[in-house]
Amino acid sequence: PAGAISLGWFSGDPKMCECETPPPKRKTCDEMRQSLRKMGRKTSGVKAELEERLDEVLNTNDKGWARIVGATCECFTYLASGAHRHVYQGFYTKGPRKGQGAVKKEFKTGSVFENSFFNEDIKATRAAQSMIGAFNTLQNRKKVYLNEPKVWKSVQPDSAGRHAKCLVEPLIQGEYHKFNSNTAYIVEDFHTMQALSHFSYHHSGGQRLLCDLQGGYYDDFYVLTDPVICSVEKAFGATDLGLDGIENFFGYHRCNHLCGSHWLKPRQPVRRFQPMAAQPSAGEPNMFWVLRVGQTTPRAAFTI
Repeated sequence: PAGAISLGWFSGDPKMCECETPPPKRKTCDEMRQSLRKMGRKTSGVKAELEERLDEVLNTNDKGWARIVGATCECFTYLASGAHRHVYQGFYTKGPRKGQGAVKKEFKTGSVFENSFFNEDIKATRAAQSMIGAFNTLQNRKKVYLNEPKVWKSVQPDSAGRHAKCLVEPLIQGEYHKFNSNTAYIVEDFHTMQALSHFSYHHSGGQRLLCDLQGGYYDDFYVLTDPVICSVEKAFGATDLGLDGIENFFGYHRCNHLCGSHWLKPRQPVRRFQPMAAQPSAGEPNMFWVLRVGQTTPRAAFTI
């Protein structure tokens, strides 16, 4: 899992990020549209609208717009697997993102038919949004964005008349990087990402740690997807390694120039896990699921 595969999945080459420069001067409309296009965001509108969209932390998937005009996607090419889900690449076939890349995430255990199965994902995304938003107001370097997954349903019902549910979000363009993991696999040269994880602990008063940071790295911003939150109360599902995960991260973390000297840290952090790029779950520290990259599944359409 640590090697680069399709689209640079799990790549963390430090040569790509030996230094992080401050963001460029005020952008023109064309430059802002180019940045929005890389994020898979809506590119129309006047300058003030473009600036407001770039200032948003959460990639909302333009859900309201999609509901007005309708949206569908087809996802069928296998990319990778996490602790509990397989990830497939496809494309939007209708709606505001028509022609753009899409990602579908579905459970390894099979189809689900209720939105409630994704409650933990939505809860973690909202909590991550809050921490990233606070981080963006403090740092004076690269802005961090977060892809927001939405629950979509299959267009065609099964034999019982049920529509399978899955998570869909825009495909992150370019090379995909793994910045750190919930077991403290850390690519130190991505300073902003390691500082973000440290800041999340400080911002939450020592109760939570945002980690397993992964996604796209661009000239003046990051786009993240599917982060993990380790919490004292273990409130964020199977990948939440709790206090052990928090202490383990700080057992390996080394503060960089973006970490605040006053930020909270555990007094005596303990290394409890062997760092791995792959994402383990509580009780399953060495679980891997192997499929062939590029393996296709039966063509299926999903709608929001």
